[in-house]
Amino acid sequence: MPNDTLASPFDSIESAQEFMNILAETILDNMKDLHRDHEIAVGEGEKRRAQALELALFKLKMLNCHVHKSRRMLNDLRTLRRLILDERLTAESVLASM
Repeated sequence: MPNDTLASPFDSIESAQEFMNILAETILDNMKDLHRDHEIAVGEGEKRRAQALELALFKLKMLNCHVHKSRRMLNDLRTLRRLILDERLTAESVLASM
């Protein structure tokens, strides 16, 4: 297959931003679930399970920080691209990005 016919999931900075937004939502949803599971494990006296859930929560918090930083970097890159290419925000481009 020629390379030009393959579709890339990140054709633009905006598509990468959308992916990061979805990832951030997924992380928050999973953190809520793990908090609930942790409370249940503590309530039932399952110490080892509670520790494992704490570790998973810690790792998700770290991932969330990295995603947040990546989202900011993507936003900076989008701004820089606009400056470099002298792109102007038009009403059409704003509507197209929504």
